[in-house]
Amino acid sequence: MIALAALAAFAFAAEPAHYHPDDVAKASARFATVAESMGPAFEAQGQKIATLGVAVAELELGVALLGAAAPAELRAWMDTSRRKGVGERLRLQRHVDLLQEDYGSVFGAAVERALPAVGKGFDVKVCGATGVIAMMGRKNCVGADLNTKLAAAIDADPALGGELASIAAVEWPTFETPTAPQPVVALTGTSRWVSGGRIAEKLMAARVKDRREALEGALEAMMPEEPTKADLEKAQARKDAYLAELAADGEVLRAAIAAALGRAAKKGGAADVGWCANPVALGGCAGENVTDAVLATLVADKKFAKDIAVLTAE
Repeated sequence: MIALAALAAFAFAAEPAHYHPDDVAKASARFATVAESMGPAFEAQGQKIATLGVAVAELELGVALLGAAAPAELRAWMDTSRRKGVGERLRLQRHVDLLQEDYGSVFGAAVERALPAVGKGFDVKVCGATGVIAMMGRKNCVGADLNTKLAAAIDADPALGGELASIAAVEWPTFETPTAPQPVVALTGTSRWVSGGRIAEKLMAARVKDRREALEGALEAMMPEEPTKADLEKAQARKDAYLAELAADGEVLRAAIAAALGRAAKKGGAADVGWCANPVALGGCAGENVTDAVLATLVADKKFAKDIAVLTAE
C-alpha cells in the first residue's frame, strides 16, 4: 500500500521548470522596444551635458591660468557653471534610475500575472546564470525553460501596454546651457580678446595635461576609501598647489603674449587685446574675439616661442 502511494506521488509530481526575469526581458519584444526608445533620448541629453562639461573645463583652465588676476565675478561664474554641469548630470541619472525602477516594476508585475498560466503543471523555480557560470555560457537550470513563453505572454498583456505608454509619456529633463559674457583681463587692453582656454590648449596642452595627471595621481595615492578630515585637507592642499602651478604658468604665458602683441601692434597687428577665460559656448566676453588672428601672430613670432619655451619643453 505504501509502495503504491509512493508511485502515485511520483506519477503526479509536477515537472520542473525555470525562468529568470532578466532572461524574460531579453526575450521580450516590448522590453527591447523600451530599451531602444530610451537610448536616443539618453544619448541626446548626455551629449548636451558632456558639451557643457567640456566648456566648463575650458573655463576652469582659463581662470586657473589667471590666478590672482581672475576677477571675483569671473570666479563666481565658474562656480555657477560647474554646479550647473554637476546638477544636470545628477538630474539625468536620477531620471534614468526612476525609469528603470518603473519599468522593472511593471515588467515584474506582468511576469507575475503570466506565471499562473504559463507555469501551470510545472514546479517553477527562478533560475539564471550568474558569476562564473554566466561567463561560461551555462545556467545549470533544471527542467523546462519558460523564459520565451513568459516573454510572449507579457508582450500580449494589454495592461502592460498601458503601463509602458504611461511611463514613456514622462518627459526627459532638459536644460539650457548658461551663457553670460564675462570681464576681459587686460593683456594690452580690453576692447578685443583671446580665448584663454583655447590659447592654452593650442600652445601648452602637454604641460596642462602633465599637471592634471600629476594631481590625479597624487590624489588617488593619498585618498583612502574612507577619508578623514585630515585626508581631505591634504587633498585640498595638493589641489591648491596644482592651481598655484597653473597660475605661475599663466603668468609666463600672458606676459609672453602681451610682449608679442606689442611687437605685432607696431607692424599693424591687433592692439588693445585682453584675456577672456569664458568659452564662447558659455557666452565669451564683451568685445571682439580675435583668438584666431592672435594665434597666427604668436605661432609666427620666434621671440614668443623662446619666451614660452619653459611651458612647451618636453
